[in-house]
Order: sequence, then structure tokens, then C-alpha cells
Amino acid sequence: MRRVPRTGGLWLVLPVAALMFLAACAAIESVESPRAVEPLPTELVVTGQMDDMMEFYDFIRKQSPVELIRVYDKAKQSFMRNKSDTNRARLVLLLILPNTSFRDVTSATHLLNEWPKDSKSANNLQSFRNLLASLLAEQQRLNHSIEELSQKLKDEQKRAETLQSQINAIKSMEKNLLKEL
Repeated sequence: MRRVPRTGGLWLVLPVAALMFLAACAAIESVESPRAVEPLPTELVVTGQMDDMMEFYDFIRKQSPVELIRVYDKAKQSFMRNKSDTNRARLVLLLILPNTSFRDVTSATHLLNEWPKDSKSANNLQSFRNLLASLLAEQQRLNHSIEELSQKLKDEQKRAETLQSQINAIKSMEKNLLKEL
């Protein structure tokens, strides 16, 4: 039987790990930072946003599945009310969280692809969008490859079973011929 080459578990783990890391970059409006809210220069706001996103990631990774659903529902409602870049990014990050009931990479990809190109968000948020879009596209490509390889493996297993049945039938015929002689 022909061996099907492994795609390498690392290629599957790296995009998922990167996406989990990137999930840290979302902050739900209902989750307030312990820092006081002060107007900051634009350069510092970006850094503050990243800090808030990391804090949000720490928050969500400690939540129960039920609590994560509540956070997801709030993020979805916030996005429906206000389709800001920040709300869009939050929703995307929640949609790509692994091991959740609401995980939907297709919807996350759609939200990223529909992200307004002329938005006035910080360059880092646009770069973040581009990074997420490319990671999700690569993950979908890898998933498609895995599905194709799985189907090929199933086909080869069926073929091997058929060949084994034919071999067993030939052996049986040989035994019967030898008994007759």
C-alpha cells in the first residue's frame, strides 16, 4: 500500500497558534481595562490598543465556554450596532477562536475581506487585518489539502481492502485446486 505523505503537524499547529495569539488583539467593549482612560497621543493609542487586546486575550482564555458565548454575543451585537474597525476586529478574533461553539472561519474571512479599504483606522489595525486574512487563507488552504489527502487515503484503503479480498479469493482457489489433486 502506498504511503500518504504527512502534511506535517507543525504546519497545522503554527497557523492555529498564531491565530490564538492574534486573538489576544481583540478587546470587547464590556471588558474594561484596569487603566484609567486618558486621551493619549496617536502613537500611544496604538500601543494601548495592543495592550488592551493582550489583556482581552488573557481574559477570554480563562473563561468558560458559557462565558465565551456571552462575550461573543455582545461582540456580535456591538458590531451590528456599529461596524467600526475595532468592533469588526473583535468579532473576527472571536470567530477564529479554536474549540468554541461559534467558531466560523468562513464568516471571519468574509468580515476581513469586506473590511473597508479606505477606513481611517490605525495602520497597525490594517496590518493586523492583512495578517489575519493571510493566516486564515493559509489555514483554509491547508484544511482543503487535508480533506483531499483524507479522501485519497480512504480511496486507497478501499482499494487495499479490495486487493486483499482478491488475494484471499485466489488463495482459496489454490487450496481448492490442491485438494482436488
